[in-house]
Amino acid sequence: MKILVVDDQRSNRELLKWILEDSGHQCVEAENGKVAVDKFPDVKPDLVLMDVMMPVMDGYESTRQIKKLTGEMYIPVIFLTAMTDDQALIKCLEAGGDDFLSKPIDEVILQAKIKAHTRTQELNEQVRKKNDELTYLHNRLQQEHEMGEHVLSNAMKESFFDAPNIKHFLSPMSMFNGDILLVTPKTSGGLYILLGDFTGHGLAASIGAIPVSQVFFAMTQKNFPVSDIVASLNKTLNRFLPNHMFCALTLLEINQSGTYCSVWSGGLPDAYIVGPGAGIKQKIQSQNMPLGVLEEDEFESDVELIKLDPGDKILLYTDGIIESCNAAGDMFGAERLEAILSNASKDVIQTVLDRFHLFKGETEQDDDVSIVEITAEPTPDYSSQDERMDRVPIPWKTKVTFGPREFREISDPVRQVVAMFPKDSAFGEHKDVIHTLLKEFYSNALEHGLMCLDSKMKAELDGFEKYYQLRAEKLASVTGTIDIILAYEPSVDPGALRIIVKDSGDGFDPQSREIIENDDMSFGRGMNLISSLCERVDYYDNGTRIEALYRMS
Repeated sequence: MKILVVDDQRSNRELLKWILEDSGHQCVEAENGKVAVDKFPDVKPDLVLMDVMMPVMDGYESTRQIKKLTGEMYIPVIFLTAMTDDQALIKCLEAGGDDFLSKPIDEVILQAKIKAHTRTQELNEQVRKKNDELTYLHNRLQQEHEMGEHVLSNAMKESFFDAPNIKHFLSPMSMFNGDILLVTPKTSGGLYILLGDFTGHGLAASIGAIPVSQVFFAMTQKNFPVSDIVASLNKTLNRFLPNHMFCALTLLEINQSGTYCSVWSGGLPDAYIVGPGAGIKQKIQSQNMPLGVLEEDEFESDVELIKLDPGDKILLYTDGIIESCNAAGDMFGAERLEAILSNASKDVIQTVLDRFHLFKGETEQDDDVSIVEITAEPTPDYSSQDERMDRVPIPWKTKVTFGPREFREISDPVRQVVAMFPKDSAFGEHKDVIHTLLKEFYSNALEHGLMCLDSKMKAELDGFEKYYQLRAEKLASVTGTIDIILAYEPSVDPGALRIIVKDSGDGFDPQSREIIENDDMSFGRGMNLISSLCERVDYYDNGTRIEALYRMS
């Protein structure tokens, strides 16, 4: 240890030097406080032994100036003094001294104090180094946060938040938002809206927004259907995210006229459709696992088609709304939200936010909070003339026949038909709707035309279970065929796809259509929805042949 010995008496300095060097310490002498201050920067001692009463500059002033030079370094100053009154000792400590020792010097006590202060110095140095490390890490983290914020902002800057029928509220818990909202117009009219909630909070959670936004914007620019987009997002996040992370997400596409939307939802709370002055008209239930959980071969990308009336409000939100608690520990909850929506005014999202903030009061936010309101109304066609020309499909026609092998061995044979559509044409853009139409026609032909099942059975207690149990039994022995014919002839009827589904069964009374009209309406589908999507649906040959006209323009 290097020790600076400050004393105006040479004999005292020599004595201290003899004691200290005999113990292995290195000593540097200073005959007064001024010399000590001048030597201190060059000597850089580990400890100072300071006399009090000295000419030129006393020990008090010298200590004050030395302490200014030490900065954050802990260099102990031990006063050596013959004074014993309390006020003098207090003055030593007030000047910056760390300890004092009475003259004449006791060698044992001196060595003990040096060792004690050495331990304190080592601990202080450890703390100082840790503080330096923390300061470095803090500055580095701040730089990374700024860079991350810049990257994430650029990743989502394409979002079309100025859409006239979109209102939103996003409130991150920290600097980075684990929720993600992406909105973009379809070039053929309409909008895509994505609301996601990644596992956790902060930078780690929000980093998943980068691959999601890249896939979303790349595919929506080409008017890919919702089913294709979510399948690609799931594949990407499966590869990108660690095993413990996933993304609860709802992806919605609303058509240009605002008359229907196609929705895929996995992991987010139930969304709502609120009618003007009618309260909640329908729940959009999350029927899938979040993205990034299932492998590609397990993932279900089927969408739900929902008919909308003018002015309907679709409300999407993350669990930060319903799981927030107030000062009393009460949760906001889905029931409270539904009660608010049942009596909401025209401005649904503002009504919810006002009640939510009133409920929370001054309670600190403990999760990311996001809510989006989409109004069912016509939207402009944002495409250019060249893009509209590129969307004009060529004449196209196909016929597929399904038999008993396809009925029993393929869970969704219609999907293979839809997969044949050109991806960059209007067929690809309307794939989800056409798939829904064909699936309903196919199910109707199989269950009612060939199996002769009666949908009235579903209205009974345990009716659904009995219906599908009987369906499974009949499927094992069903015979016959189902033909699907698709034709697009732009020269005859531009923008119209003709659909013909014919089965070889005995048929039914097409005048009553009771079986068809009530089919699966509890799930928001059925022939009523099909009829609303098609320009025309006609029944021929005792109901064994259905012809529909779906307009893609």
